[in-house]
Amino acid sequence: MSRRQSIPHVLGLLMFTAGAVGCGTDEHLPTVPQAPASALESAASAVSSSDVCVEVIHWAKSRQLCKPRGYDIGTLLADFKPTQEAMCNTFTDATIRSDCHARPPYVFIPKGSSTNPGDWVAGTEQVQHYFRTSASASTAVYERSLEKLDEIADDMLGPARSELERREKSVANSRSHLGDALKARADADRGVAVATLGTQRETLNAYRSAFNVYQGSVQALEPQVTTLFNTFVTFRDGEAAVFAQLQDIAQRASTATLAQLAPLQMELVALSRAESQAPQQLWLDTRRLAHTLSQLHVEHHRKMDPYAAFLTQNNIPRVDLTARSGAILNSISSYTDARYARVAEAVKKLLAGLTERQGALVSSQANADTRQTLATAAMLKASETFLANANTRTTALWQMPPKSTKLKLFFLSAKHVDFESILQLEPLCMHVSPTSTAWMETGCIALRRQFTSARNYVNTTLPNMVRLNVTQMRRAGVSETHLADVETHLANANLRQAVLAHDAALRASDL
Repeated sequence: MSRRQSIPHVLGLLMFTAGAVGCGTDEHLPTVPQAPASALESAASAVSSSDVCVEVIHWAKSRQLCKPRGYDIGTLLADFKPTQEAMCNTFTDATIRSDCHARPPYVFIPKGSSTNPGDWVAGTEQVQHYFRTSASASTAVYERSLEKLDEIADDMLGPARSELERREKSVANSRSHLGDALKARADADRGVAVATLGTQRETLNAYRSAFNVYQGSVQALEPQVTTLFNTFVTFRDGEAAVFAQLQDIAQRASTATLAQLAPLQMELVALSRAESQAPQQLWLDTRRLAHTLSQLHVEHHRKMDPYAAFLTQNNIPRVDLTARSGAILNSISSYTDARYARVAEAVKKLLAGLTERQGALVSSQANADTRQTLATAAMLKASETFLANANTRTTALWQMPPKSTKLKLFFLSAKHVDFESILQLEPLCMHVSPTSTAWMETGCIALRRQFTSARNYVNTTLPNMVRLNVTQMRRAGVSETHLADVETHLANANLRQAVLAHDAALRASDL
């Protein structure tokens, strides 16, 4: 009879003995002389039969941990593991130490009273119930525990074992297959648990693989985010210098003569143009990178849908690794827009002030022919410079902008800057006088031919080109998020933001 089969048999013997003694229907068993306490009895005396214990013995060393009965056996085994490891680590021989770590402990109920074995039997049923129903129970620990319980039961039976076996023989025969049935059921339950655990492990490995791909893609973009942030810091730190230049121009304009106003006006327009171009590339790079990160997260979120039940069951959150970088990029984009607005407003006011001063100086010098004679040489040089600048701007104005690689559509933000800077000169040319500001006349003649065309381009042609390109990009499958951004800015009459968003969408289509 196997150890596992003998447990129900021995428990039955104990209960049967208790019944016989209680009823007094059988002859009294002969009194057995008291023998010295055995090693098992000495160990059992240190604990109570109302406890549940776990113990391991290896090479004359042992450790034991007991808790009040009812304590979860799985938790008890987990609590005991560090104790066993500490004991095993005391062995200096590597083989013995390894065998000690691999040796399974056993769970048992300390020896109870042989005259009232029912309480002890109830405790053993708790132990067996755990191993039959727990998916995490170890078969090796179960076998060792059955052996230990069998040993304790034998000790409790004492000299009456043969008599009890005789009385219980018929019952034992009728239950001879009970142990096999329980074992088969336990094996079946364990098989289901192992299969479930295997499925969960496969799901976890698949989730980890998908998450690692997502994490690697985000980490690959971190150097670009860092580089862009450093560029932004440099750009942001230069704002004070830009406004210092504007203040310097305003200070010099307050004392400038009519001849000196022209270089100041050109300097102001050049500064405005540079401030329009500088944040443009930064803004485009920011939107491109933000879009790439957003697409990575959206794609990862879609790939996580098959694992939704698994993540919920195991309380695993859906992590957004792009949130921090996205917030940084949005802040950079917001700053570039706000700075452009601040500088554009300052330039607009300065140009208006320069125009007013020019008119005042023209009025004050209307009858000062001698001053005009003295300024002729300076005005001639200014006229040549202004004309050359006007011709350069006019030539560049109608040059074809670059095209996108895949869709072959024009990038439009640079052209918007070109036409915007031309229109900034229109107020200056409106106040040119043959007697006072003749040096500007030649250049303004070249520019006047462009003002109407430039205004029509900015007000009509450019918005229509943006709308047409949006339609073509939508047909080509460009992200609707980008295209909706362009259309929103157009609807709000914010052409600068519209062309920037348009170019960002085109750049995204080339990726």
